[in-house]
Amino acid sequence: MVQLWCQGRCFHSVAAVIFDKDGTLADVADYLRLVAIARAVKIAEHFPNLQEALLQAFGVIGDHLEPTGLQAVGTRQENLIAAAAFVATQGIPWIAALELVRTAFAKADLQFTAKAPWTPPLSGVTQLVQQLHRAGCALAIISGDGRWEIEAFLDTYHLKPFFQLWRGGDEPPTKPDPQVFLRVCDRLGVQPDQTVVIGDADSDGLMAQRGGAAGSIGVTWGWPTPPVLNYCDCILASPLEMRIIPEEN
Repeated sequence: MVQLWCQGRCFHSVAAVIFDKDGTLADVADYLRLVAIARAVKIAEHFPNLQEALLQAFGVIGDHLEPTGLQAVGTRQENLIAAAAFVATQGIPWIAALELVRTAFAKADLQFTAKAPWTPPLSGVTQLVQQLHRAGCALAIISGDGRWEIEAFLDTYHLKPFFQLWRGGDEPPTKPDPQVFLRVCDRLGVQPDQTVVIGDADSDGLMAQRGGAAGSIGVTWGWPTPPVLNYCDCILASPLEMRIIPEEN
């Protein structure tokens, strides 16, 4: 058990920490913006008038990606459904709209190599993970990213030994449904009220709140423009700001 100190707030008797991945562990801001642009461009090959609206929906504003926008927070499936809804406004039947967007997303993917090399750990994150591990915390990841992408990230940056398990957005239920949190706690062998969630989005804070977590720590260290977080118990701007104090038995 440890105490986690965050901006004067102390979480006592913490046995496990559950991290988000993108924007919390991994530096994804530039990568996700480029992916969003590529997807919008491919769809605009069929409907040029939709490009600007799609970029806005994805959260691309000039050379900036909105950290609370669809591309940053939503799963691939959620982005696909949203884009298909725009295509359907052009008089395209729903199934045809879905297929068009799936094809566009797949073509956009071909412009990029594997994601992990583009998205290294954020500064200070590896040290934080190692400190929590040494202190005896069980560690897990709940992400909107695909499970295979989580594994690739952990393998590429030699972080897999520190994590007991991970759940991706392709494994429903997804955040902020508290069931995914409760299932991870069960598999870790810890109680929800012994578990702290760390993430950069309201979906992380809501999941923690609804699941009865010990608390949630919102982080802004992954984005040039800090996200506005409404459901976390405290906010950190750097991994180095967290204090980890082992509790005596």
